[in-house]
This record gives sequence, C-alpha cells and structure tokens, in this order.
Amino acid sequence: MIIQANAHIGFNCRNLDESVRFYENILGCKEKFSLYYGDMIPKEQERLEKMKPDELKSLEKIKDVRWIVYLEWLDGYFIELFNEVNASLENLSDSTKYGYTHFAIVVDDIEAFCQELVDKGAERNIDIFPQPSLDRNKVMWFHDPDGNKIEVHEYGRTAMQKVGREISKG
Repeated sequence: MIIQANAHIGFNCRNLDESVRFYENILGCKEKFSLYYGDMIPKEQERLEKMKPDELKSLEKIKDVRWIVYLEWLDGYFIELFNEVNASLENLSDSTKYGYTHFAIVVDDIEAFCQELVDKGAERNIDIFPQPSLDRNKVMWFHDPDGNKIEVHEYGRTAMQKVGREISKG
C-alpha cells in the first residue's frame, strides 16, 4: 500500500456560510462542489424502501440545505466543511484531551502570509504571530471561525523537517 497524499481535512461547522467565507476569502480556497441533505435520499425505489420512515422524513425536511462544501485549496486537495444540523460540541482547546489538535501548512514567506491575514481582516483570528520555533522554522498560529487551529511554517535552510534533528557538518 502506497499512500499518495492527504485528500482532505473535514470539519463540522457552527455556521457553514461563515466558515466557507473564511476559507475562501482568507485562505483563497475555491468551492469545488456542494452536497445537500437531499442527496442522501436514494433515487432507486429498492434503496428508498429500505430507509427508515423517520430518517426519510427528516431528510425531506432539510433536503435543500447544504450538507457538505468541498473547498479546493491546492490542486486536488480539499477542506471539507460539514453543516451537521445536529452537531453541538464546541471545539474547545484542552491540552489534557486526546484527539485532533491542528493542521499545518507551509508558506514561503510567513511575514507576508501574516500581513495578508491582517489585510483581509483576520487579525482577530491570529493566536501567535510569526516567531522562531524549536524545530528551526518560523511559525505562527491562527484559527478558523469554529476555533480549529492552523499552524503555519516557513521552512528555513536548517529546518528539522528538511535535515532532521542534527545539522550535518560540512
């Protein structure tokens, strides 16, 4: 088995439209397509008959509501935003709990990236402004409207992600 790439990152959203605007306007993602709750209603009679009546009734009520928005941020790589109508858990940062903590991106100029966030009105989303990191990068942190943390790296010549922990001599 050879893994080619990470296909997408998915998030439940408190306000789907606000999250879509953030990822489009702030990070430059483009909506590739959306799925609606009605898309889960089978078109084939045989499959439709196997559905629970209460499940079908629930889907009929919200059939025209967007369920998932696929935002392309790099060619073929997506951020998947879910409008889970029954979701209620807040994404609260708690370093004592297991699970998702953040995703990270690499930029070629972290200062310019940070300034672009500020220029686009996302300064309030910045948690840590650019600074040196322990792994010999420049790093900053910001978050989306639901509090999902995004780490930004600018790899330097001696970044551990490029050369490992020790810098070879010579």
